[in-house]
Amino acid sequence: MKKKLFLMGLIMSVLISVGMGLLSSFLVIRFNPDIVRMSPVPMIFISNTAASVITGLVVFFLIPLGKLGAMLANKAGAKAPSLKFALINSIPMSVGNTVIISLVVSLLGAVSARLRAPAEALANMPPFPVMWLGTWAKLLLPTLVASYVLAVILAPLISMLLGLNSPGKD
Repeated sequence: MKKKLFLMGLIMSVLISVGMGLLSSFLVIRFNPDIVRMSPVPMIFISNTAASVITGLVVFFLIPLGKLGAMLANKAGAKAPSLKFALINSIPMSVGNTVIISLVVSLLGAVSARLRAPAEALANMPPFPVMWLGTWAKLLLPTLVASYVLAVILAPLISMLLGLNSPGKD
């Protein structure tokens, strides 16, 4: 059972991180269309998604977000495999992953933009902390929503595939 729960957490972490990396890439290109002059679009998607997955794996191995979700759901009186359990259990994983992954992806994007920018463009850029945290602020809400929706949708599916509790109704 512990192996299956570990595997479920690992799969969830990777899939949510991939989703967040793809969404972050799309949003960065949408917020800053000039970025495609500095880096090809496929490279933006690949680098953001890779950074997101690597960060998501580090978070998975260092912070017990799955256990926090189960504790939170138990405190709320939600029993697996109910919908209430899935909705509450997904909160820590979504919030924790989103905050950390979006911070890292926006940091790498700001560093990359500054390193690749010509001198005249660099002179017109905002200070690094403003650039980094401004990008992070733009990514935070959309990636939080996407992360939560993915967690709520994927958790019961992965649980069923691994032979854990199947999703039910309250």
